[in-house]
Amino acid sequence: MDEATLQCSNLQNGTNIKETVKRIKNLCVGHPAEKTEYIQKGIVAALLKLIDPTDAELTWQICGTIGILANKNLAGAQQVVSNSGLSTLLSLLSCNQERIVKQASQCILVALQSIDDPVQVFRENMQLLETVSGLFCSSLASTSVTECTSFVLTRCLETVDFDIVVDWSRISTVCINNIKSSTLRDSTNLVPYLTVLKTLTTRLREVGIQLVDYNIVEILVELMKGVEMTVKILACKIYANLMHFNLLQEDQASKVTAVLIMPLLHRMLSKNERNVQLEGCKMLSEVASIGEIYQRQAFDCNLVHDLIELGRYISVADVEAASILLQAVAAVCSLVEDCRRLIFESRLFALVVSSLDASHSELKIAGLSALRSLSRSVRNLRTSLAEASLMEPLLKSLSDENKQVQVQALSTICNLVLYFSPLKNLFLESNGLTTLLNLCHSNDKSLKYYAIWALKNLLFLSGSKMKKRIIDEFGMDYIFCLIEKGEDYSLQEQGMNLLRNLTCTFSIESEQEIVLDFIEEHCYRLVLCIQDSLQSPSMEVVLQSLYVVCNFVVGNERHKQAICNSKVPKLLLHFLTDSNYQIRIAAIWCVINLVWKETNDICDVPNLSDCRKARIASLIEMGFEETLERLLTDSNVEVRGRAETALQLLRDRTLSESAGENEFEQISRSILL
Repeated sequence: MDEATLQCSNLQNGTNIKETVKRIKNLCVGHPAEKTEYIQKGIVAALLKLIDPTDAELTWQICGTIGILANKNLAGAQQVVSNSGLSTLLSLLSCNQERIVKQASQCILVALQSIDDPVQVFRENMQLLETVSGLFCSSLASTSVTECTSFVLTRCLETVDFDIVVDWSRISTVCINNIKSSTLRDSTNLVPYLTVLKTLTTRLREVGIQLVDYNIVEILVELMKGVEMTVKILACKIYANLMHFNLLQEDQASKVTAVLIMPLLHRMLSKNERNVQLEGCKMLSEVASIGEIYQRQAFDCNLVHDLIELGRYISVADVEAASILLQAVAAVCSLVEDCRRLIFESRLFALVVSSLDASHSELKIAGLSALRSLSRSVRNLRTSLAEASLMEPLLKSLSDENKQVQVQALSTICNLVLYFSPLKNLFLESNGLTTLLNLCHSNDKSLKYYAIWALKNLLFLSGSKMKKRIIDEFGMDYIFCLIEKGEDYSLQEQGMNLLRNLTCTFSIESEQEIVLDFIEEHCYRLVLCIQDSLQSPSMEVVLQSLYVVCNFVVGNERHKQAICNSKVPKLLLHFLTDSNYQIRIAAIWCVINLVWKETNDICDVPNLSDCRKARIASLIEMGFEETLERLLTDSNVEVRGRAETALQLLRDRTLSESAGENEFEQISRSILL
């Protein structure tokens, strides 16, 4: 009989149980083959049955042995779970012997850390999670219990909507009370509570409000000034989460970030420890993504140089590290040109480009995200990016199996197809437009949204040939599906944006026929859509609809009459006094274009002068003159200037006769994403 069989037999027969357990533990320590053999013989289930809280020594030995069997061994950990081992071990955490509690806690931790999806265990047995929550919140919980249960709570709250079933308010209150009652001189005992709060404040604004109301923010600042690195990092993360939720005063948050957080990040990124450096990259991503001021602080604190230095030792072969690094690059470069310039001038840009061909979705997404931030630079769209071999991997990414890869690729292409980008022609030559049009019909909302955004940017200042192709291949029925009243305001906004660029004819002579054909054919339906969109509860949809009106009425009397015969003028009068200055400006431009004195009409409408006079009389009767008069003292300088122009036209002065033909507003739009 072999050794493993003998010892298993001794356990089942009750022969020298304590000695047998010790023997098994000693044989398995540092011997993976023996450990596997014991696990295959079902030793874990047998050991769990022998746990007896009244026999402290035996229970302590069994917990230690199970911990060794489950440590970094999937089969051993699964046997703990499948034999109700977690329930048994959790019950030991309530005993009054710290030795057993500590050993049982360690056993639970190693078992959960060895399982592929530890959260699934609690998803399938919510009673276990309630037990964990109760132990964590107990006033009698020891350090070992708190550390063990905080690990479980953190993992669950990170991955699943457990805040629906877990009493997070009770948990956060326990964390707050323990932090407030602790002496900050020995802050290491706060790690479990800070860890749970870090996770809760990532997702739940209510917990952040709790921290502010209970004056925990001041304690976080003091912890960031301390010497314990783990505590400093956790305090910084919680503070950053509060910043994300706009729960802190911006000037105070900016000062704390500049004085405490950025120097800490510099220290982490400069430290010759991989885990600390990567944790620093993650934190930098979180803080820099909040706003431009923090990206500027990162630049001033030389954190971009730190990223570049770190990039010297990381290649695409190191998927995890490269992904984390590139996400930091994406965050720190999204709004600050100086940061982009440093990346372009370094070898780190080569890592961005090479990541686009990566086989791992995680790395490809990170690389595309970095490229999107870098492509916000107009200057570099014409130089560095134009010289890189980007288009082939980008177009390939548009058909990737991973939806997030496709979304990131689309959002990058939004920037690369602008009218001043040399990559626009390369995109078209590579059959990119066909791919884009196909993605506009995707069932996935995100893909559809960014595909329309890219198409809108592609249309910006495009000629008649491009517009004709899009009208022919896209179809007006599809455009109407986007812009007609619906519940999805984000897609409706993009649809109106698309229509705004489609109806824009900066070079009237070359564009008029194409634009007129599709507007004339659908004029009545377009006016109804515009009218409905101007009554949308979404101000973004309203703003884009006003811009469409601006373009719709340029140079065409019939279109002006169609708009004036609808509810649009009454809506325009209302928007002239809107609280949003952008709405007021767009509404004034609509008035200017409606009453502009055309020297000739695209459609050769007779009696242009009489039509204009009648329209002006109608607008004056509605109260436009008085409203525009009041806008001459508006708080916004552009509103005041445009209102003065509109009044001059409305009072039939000679402005439109003497001004240049481009004085009216043609509004097209492209936005770097």
